[in-house]
Amino acid sequence: MKHRRNLKTIQQQNIFAAIIRQFLGYQNSNNAIIYPPTNVRVQATSNTSAVVQWDLDSDRNVDGFVIRYIHEPISGQRDNERWKTITIMNPSARHLHISQLTANKPYAFCVLAIRQNRQGACSDPPITIDRLQATHMVSNLVIVWKTSNSVMLRWVYNGPQPIGFYVNQTGRKDYLDQNLQLKGMISPEFRQDLDGHQREYLWTTLRPYMEYTFHVGVRELPPIGREYWPRQVIVRTDPTGPPFVDVPEFITSNHATTALIRLKCASEEYGPISHYWLIVLPGNFTHDDVLNLDSTSLQKSTTMMRPNQNKNYYGKTGKKVRKANKEREYRRRYMHEPLALRGAYIAAGIPVHEMQQMQRNNDLFTLGDGRMYDGYDNWPLDSNTKYRLLMRAFARDDISTNPDHPFEFHAPIQEPLAKRYSDSMLSEPFSTKIAAHVRDVKTSNLWLIAPLVAISIIAIIVGMLVIWWLRCNHRSNRHKTPRHGSISKIALAGNTIPSETSKLLVSGDVYGRHIVNPYDQMNGNGGCAIDSGMDMYPLHQSHMSNATYNALPVPMSILPSSGGAVGGHSLTHLPIPISELAAHIDKLKMNNNALFSQEYESIETGQHFTWENSSRPINKMKNRYANVVAYDHSRVILSTIDNIDGSDYINANYIDGYEKPKAYIATQGPLPETFADFWRMVWEENTVTIVMLTKLEERSRIKCNQYWPTRGSSHYGHIQVALLDTLELAHYTIRTFRLQHRCGGKIREIRHLQYTAWPDHGVPDHPTPFLMFLKRVKTLNRPDAGPVISHCSAGIGRTGAFIVIDCMLERLRYENTVDIYGCVTALRSQRSYMVQTDDQYIFIHDAVLDAVQSGSTEVPASKLYTHVQALMQIQPIDQVSAMELEFRHLATMKMSNSRCSVANLSINRPKNRVINMVPYDSSRVILRPIPGEEGSNYINASWIDGYRQRGAYIATQSPMPHTVNDFWRMIWEHESSIIVMLVRTTEISRDKCHEYWPAELGAQFGYLVVEPIAEYNMSQYVLREFRITDTESGQTKTLRHFQYVEWPDHCPPKSAELFIDFIHQVHRTKTQFGVDGPITVHCSTGAGRTGVFIALSVIIDRMKLEHVIDVFTTVKLLRTERQNMVQDKEQYHFCYQAALEFLATYDNPYQMS
Repeated sequence: MKHRRNLKTIQQQNIFAAIIRQFLGYQNSNNAIIYPPTNVRVQATSNTSAVVQWDLDSDRNVDGFVIRYIHEPISGQRDNERWKTITIMNPSARHLHISQLTANKPYAFCVLAIRQNRQGACSDPPITIDRLQATHMVSNLVIVWKTSNSVMLRWVYNGPQPIGFYVNQTGRKDYLDQNLQLKGMISPEFRQDLDGHQREYLWTTLRPYMEYTFHVGVRELPPIGREYWPRQVIVRTDPTGPPFVDVPEFITSNHATTALIRLKCASEEYGPISHYWLIVLPGNFTHDDVLNLDSTSLQKSTTMMRPNQNKNYYGKTGKKVRKANKEREYRRRYMHEPLALRGAYIAAGIPVHEMQQMQRNNDLFTLGDGRMYDGYDNWPLDSNTKYRLLMRAFARDDISTNPDHPFEFHAPIQEPLAKRYSDSMLSEPFSTKIAAHVRDVKTSNLWLIAPLVAISIIAIIVGMLVIWWLRCNHRSNRHKTPRHGSISKIALAGNTIPSETSKLLVSGDVYGRHIVNPYDQMNGNGGCAIDSGMDMYPLHQSHMSNATYNALPVPMSILPSSGGAVGGHSLTHLPIPISELAAHIDKLKMNNNALFSQEYESIETGQHFTWENSSRPINKMKNRYANVVAYDHSRVILSTIDNIDGSDYINANYIDGYEKPKAYIATQGPLPETFADFWRMVWEENTVTIVMLTKLEERSRIKCNQYWPTRGSSHYGHIQVALLDTLELAHYTIRTFRLQHRCGGKIREIRHLQYTAWPDHGVPDHPTPFLMFLKRVKTLNRPDAGPVISHCSAGIGRTGAFIVIDCMLERLRYENTVDIYGCVTALRSQRSYMVQTDDQYIFIHDAVLDAVQSGSTEVPASKLYTHVQALMQIQPIDQVSAMELEFRHLATMKMSNSRCSVANLSINRPKNRVINMVPYDSSRVILRPIPGEEGSNYINASWIDGYRQRGAYIATQSPMPHTVNDFWRMIWEHESSIIVMLVRTTEISRDKCHEYWPAELGAQFGYLVVEPIAEYNMSQYVLREFRITDTESGQTKTLRHFQYVEWPDHCPPKSAELFIDFIHQVHRTKTQFGVDGPITVHCSTGAGRTGVFIALSVIIDRMKLEHVIDVFTTVKLLRTERQNMVQDKEQYHFCYQAALEFLATYDNPYQMS
């Protein structure tokens, strides 16, 4: 019976469709010229509305469409008049929403095309719908809350299951740019697929003050996969301060108390601007001094000033402030004392309309004219004082906020608030007596001009002759020494053991080339250093520096010559032998890096290349920075999509490598508008490794938008990106993505490595972590893969440093020289301004030198036993083991940024047990200062990074009677819940540690009360539990104290296995109780045994994950954070012994938790 009912229903529908065709008078003529649309779909969106969708073949040219619909057709009657029509004269239209229909009635729909005022046939058969009722539709789609870069959506769905949801968004905005030109921005469509159980979604990585249209729809699960019509909601994100504020420019000073300043408007891309502040600062202020300068404090500092106080302060104490500059900088950086704002004030408040009028008229602002601007006094300047300027631009409050509901859309309190202002960088220091001084010089020195001109001409002629002689002298040696532009000698190769260790250990590569410097000769194992005067191994002629291969897409002749004028002298930049590299760097660093800066400034910028594609109006919005462009000759050209103009453009350039063209792609941090382009580039270039060298936000500024899904998968254009795994380590994060093209094809897996330890300002203190990161990149990148894509924010600074270091290390495998100057020059011929600052240029040298001096001591875990046996062999020249030579080599390494100024202050010296076991200023643990107590923020303790986490440990000395309070204060303030003690209170009749914990009853240490809870005596250690209470706040926490009691007085532990068990127990306890704070480790000095505990913790963690071991680099890294970590050769040997024991004892050590 059921089958008959279904058949009857089908027959009724066929009769219904036949009646409709009869009423419409269909003529199925094969000669029809105007073909009807195809794939017509109808969906009820409510009881009285429906949406009609259709497709049209791409080769059909039409002028518009007609949609016809009818309800309840009467059988046997020709009632064409009852059919209603709606005409759309838009050839790109593909849907129509029809409202005011009769509720709960059957309807039929068809669509026909219009061309040249002629109508074609209607789509056949007509689409019928028995009843207007929304089924596969979400309801009550609302905005829950929003910020400047995120929107929380929520909806209701009670329809059929199982289903999924899809969410997509588009955005647009109009704004005034910094040139007061009206600009428009349209964000492409982005999509996110969700599970059917979700009823809300937080969309992040949005742009500030942009109007977004969100659609939430229902999708059927595969294999059907139909997508239903979505609901729509429109919202504008919150405004923030502008993306960039120009630095106020000092023009001239015509009077001793005034200066003429050029001010520029900021772009309103992130929201309309209400007003500006022009802020005056003393000339000795730095960028760090004004970072996050509080507006309220600045206003308070301004209102406290008086005209006579202003003159008195700068006139009488200006010299004193300048003399105290070093002391103030020291206290700010190392003592972390708050900076007084004395001398900083708001000179003028300028409404936005006045600022715009000033810029349109090209007017200058007179600083110091004594007038009042928007309530702020523009005090006269002092000619004997140097000043710096800063401009602050304020965003206008969101005008879209409903006054009747002021808290509508407000984000939860845990969401960070966007800054409503942005600051410019500081101007260069200036003084109002510059102009007078220049006039005096012109008057008094007029008689010197003619002799100076003559001397200059003679010097130029002599310099030209010297350069000519040098070039002639070296012309015959070009085949021996590659010139700096030989980028053809730099490439990525050598990945022969991708699952094991660094490729610098092997003696050959995948191309059969013999490696000159496998680096193991350079770490103390193999005796003396390599003599750069002879070739250790012959190189095949095709791989010599004079090979005919030319990877540059431009002639080599356009690169600058090796000679250049620097500092008034003629310089040549030849490759540096590795035996001379350390002395060469020391020379350049003399006089506060003066020669380094001069050499860097002499490098050709490469600005004579064209960048027409970057300058096209259709592509400008795809550039993160207006002045960072992609050269035309080396840009990455994407495939064109649907003949859309500009769809082949992305701000990215190919960079050549060692004997490998297009080894890298240097690009900017993707923008929301370029996410799809970025992933399309990854797909089309067959890239398997992405290197990211920036955080998403640094110093409250967006550096890169998150272009990958936080969880699950997202569609970016035609590419679906799914996040498979995330591994967060101390210095970098590795993400694994699965890529699939919508058009089908092979599924690809790529690795995304983000270096997270690059500081927001400047360069890393030490190159070792960066070199470890670079090794990991090379290990994970397959030899047959496409270019390594590297980006920071602009894709020129850190990206340039990464590529140059990688190139130089690869070159060192085949040659005994480095050519950093030439490599940077060559990179700049392929992308503008590569290696952006002289600090980055110096960091490159330090990194290469560190690699040369340290070598590659990384060993596969499977080969550790053989490696240790080799290290134990006595070296014939030195008559000591190679392991001892390796340990001695640690002492020869120079530690940059190793100042210990705070520890050596007279107020702090009594707090140190040993004079040479004190913390570096850069890594010391800082306590909250106690008012009125000088030096109360100091304790002899250092932050130490673990393998998976920054600051995972605190290494400190044993407390002394007068530092016990500081010790417990450190434990509380830095939320350390585990203490590891590796010493007994007395050893060989010497006091090694004061008993700083209460044994039976509670004791008070400052404002903290420590009470014993329990004590457990194990075979190797004692575990104590304490309750700590803050008497001021009443808060309490539990602390666990592990004391290892089996460490002998004069040697390492007898059993490496038992010590490893102890290490595991400590870390297992931290995991078991969900403790987030650092583990505090101490012995007597906080260096020897403490270093062994932390070193083995790092070594074991790394072996579990990477299956490699590198004792030398681990200890070296610890010593960059605290002096003398792993203090003697016996402790160093014990680290190797414990690693071997770890591998031998456990059946599956890599699976241990």
